[in-house]
Amino acid sequence: MQVVSFDPRYLDWVLDGTKTRTTRYADPVELGSARLRFESSPPVWVDAVITDIRDVALADLSDEDATAENFTDSGALRDALRYHYPGLPEAAAVAVVTFELI
Repeated sequence: MQVVSFDPRYLDWVLDGTKTRTTRYADPVELGSARLRFESSPPVWVDAVITDIRDVALADLSDEDATAENFTDSGALRDALRYHYPGLPEAAAVAVVTFELI
């Protein structure tokens, strides 16, 4: 089963349903069953299903994409991506991944 890793700061958002997407750069994800791994000590595991994957240019991320990740707008989402992926190219293509908890 695929494992999708998350920063532990997003655990509460995922558990309360305010984060139902994750945006990935050069981090392959497939449709189907997944275990979400929150990189705390000890790690926290949550079972989920990846229901949709959409490739999009970084610049084309929408406010709706950001809201589904519990960010205020697309600028805040892009800032978070730059934090998680230092050196993220402005012309990057990213994968917007929708998931549901089991």
